[in-house]
Amino acid sequence: MSRQERNWQRFWRYMMIYFYALILPATIIGAFYREEFPLQLLILAIGMPFIKRNHLAFIRKKNAAI
Repeated sequence: MSRQERNWQRFWRYMMIYFYALILPATIIGAFYREEFPLQLLILAIGMPFIKRNHLAFIRKKNAAI
């Protein structure tokens, strides 16, 4: 595993914790007060693991070609 890949894995680990532990619950609680559900956040919450997987696969592929 290259240094660049390790750095990106660390970034994604903290990004996922930040998003799923702080942003998502705060937005859902706020949605109850506004009485509307943020559809964009739901789409991002479902898509973020796929974004992470594709990005790390791209980094691995790029480093393998070097």
